[in-house]
Amino acid sequence: MNLPSYEILEKADDYSEFKFISTGPNGSIIKFLVFKKLFVETLYNLSLLDVMPDGTYSDTHFSNNNDLRKILATILTAVIDCTAKFPDRQIFFQGSDEEGKRISLYHKAISKHLFVLEKEFYIYGITDDGTEENFNPSKSYTAVLVKRK
Repeated sequence: MNLPSYEILEKADDYSEFKFISTGPNGSIIKFLVFKKLFVETLYNLSLLDVMPDGTYSDTHFSNNNDLRKILATILTAVIDCTAKFPDRQIFFQGSDEEGKRISLYHKAISKHLFVLEKEFYIYGITDDGTEENFNPSKSYTAVLVKRK
């Protein structure tokens, strides 16, 4: 997929962190994509973090920089890079907000590009009861799991 994305400014040697800068009407906002190993050796949680003005990190801040598509494309680029280097890694992500806005945004982006994404990845939706099933654009999920084919 050839979608406009942000340049990755820094990448950890183990591909656990990717740094980029979001630019828009609210200024330049430093963001990190963090892949954190979970309880299963090959399972990694993906988090999108904003660096706040005081230097702390937030996974709940909405920057509203009018660049959502570019951020989502940057996330996809990082997932592709990470799983190309480490094909056994399974990437888990969910929205960090209680309202479900973020997982809804991820769901819409995956649904829009599902046909292309499925060429490289197995994509599973996680239901409210924790059941893993093949991603279905017409269903809602609390989380998503991505595995390279």
